Amino acid sequence: MYKLFITTSGIGSRLKELTKKTNKVLLQVGGKTAIRWVIDPYPPTVPVVVTLGYYGREVREFLEGAYPDRNFEFVEVDTYEGEGSSQGYSMLKAKGSLDCPFIFHACDTLVTEFVPAPDRNWVAGFRVERAIEQGMPLAQYRTHTVENNRIVKFLDKGEQGFQSIHIGLCGIADHVRFWDLFQNLYDSNPMNSTLSEVPVLEMMLQEGLVFDWVPYDVWLDTGNLEALAKTEAYFKDKK
Repeated sequence: MYKLFITTSGIGSRLKELTKKTNKVLLQVGGKTAIRWVIDPYPPTVPVVVTLGYYGREVREFLEGAYPDRNFEFVEVDTYEGEGSSQGYSMLKAKGSLDCPFIFHACDTLVTEFVPAPDRNWVAGFRVERAIEQGMPLAQYRTHTVENNRIVKFLDKGEQGFQSIHIGLCGIADHVRFWDLFQNLYDSNPMNSTLSEVPVLEMMLQEGLVFDWVPYDVWLDTGNLEALAKTEAYFKDKK
């Protein structure tokens, strides 16, 4: 068994006025609520762990209404804005609900291709050639170097020599080590507002754990205004 893990606790500040009175996962994208694009591809028997914070009650009510037969585990995040908040902090609040292999799927990442089970460690990436075709601002994203379909290194924004863009989608089979390293990293600097899953994955890689590369030809981002407009245009073209 594995679980799907989604963090919805953040305030979605990059979407400006669109998220002043709602959570970004409740925005309409391509004809349906954004979070449905994230959840719908997964088998209905997969439990879903969801962190709640900003407009958390509305997120919970929507999910329980939209998926009455789905098993949700909701985790309340007390600090989701300002000092002490980070994606890493929100993720760690769900640690107790994720004592099994799981897939972390960022709530603003939409994919149209198959997502494998976390029966091994893997990291999804958007092919760099596709990003170049679309004129994406590559310096804004964390990236990967890849050899023989395995992740070799995680790169910071602006670094060169990558073959893949990090999209916030990964399968964690070695969940015990993931959470141990994550907790240690957080404890070393609880005020690190940029803490995310990426440095934890890099530490696991340095320890010799293997991460397969799962490449995607379509990545639809809903996390900022420009990307959201492109995602809407994609769905409009498909219609």
